[in-house]
Amino acid sequence: MGSDDLFHKRRARRSAEMARALATRAQGERVLIVCEGKKTEPLYLNDLKTDLGIRPAAVKIAPHNGSSPDKVVAHGLALYEEDAKLGDSYDAVYFVFDRDKHVTYATAVQRLSDCKIAGKPFHAVTSIPCFEYWLLLHFGFTDKPFTEAGGKSAADTLISELRTKPNFNNYGKGQKGIYGLLKDKLPTAMSAAASGLANATKTGEENPSTRVHELVEALQRLSERC
Repeated sequence: MGSDDLFHKRRARRSAEMARALATRAQGERVLIVCEGKKTEPLYLNDLKTDLGIRPAAVKIAPHNGSSPDKVVAHGLALYEEDAKLGDSYDAVYFVFDRDKHVTYATAVQRLSDCKIAGKPFHAVTSIPCFEYWLLLHFGFTDKPFTEAGGKSAADTLISELRTKPNFNNYGKGQKGIYGLLKDKLPTAMSAAASGLANATKTGEENPSTRVHELVEALQRLSERC
């Protein structure tokens, strides 16, 4: 194949990609959600998205490989810029990651804050110590700090408590159907998460806290427009 043919094929493919992007834009706003985990968070959020009746093209959920928060942020930035190069960009990008024992947590949060100040539609959806705190809040409010104990990390300690709850005795990372098990308790979790975050902001003690409820609220609002 000659170089001219290859050039024209690439140009045609890029034009087709841009046309698809613009066609999607014509249908309404679009949201990108970048997750630290490959299974737990994407599975939960995909089930939530389906339950809310959000059209597939409106929300893209991009799993990562469970690596550090700074790499999650870098991955999301790359996806955002790649989309923008097609002639458009996402209306909002949510970065879902935990603090746990990650040494780059604060750096990642600060980078997103700087991007937001610069006008980027970026949102940090953090959980301290981990996403499972959001799941635990479906059973009621708790602000008990979770720390390393008995050779367990803070996240492992929290998961041990989650396993004491009904239907969660065998809970494991990447388990399917979690959203369905907790759906009826969602209002409890929303209220508890908001209270916990307000308390963390007031006292400066972020362990435990989560912003997952802010993402859920955003998706609920989006569902009303899609």
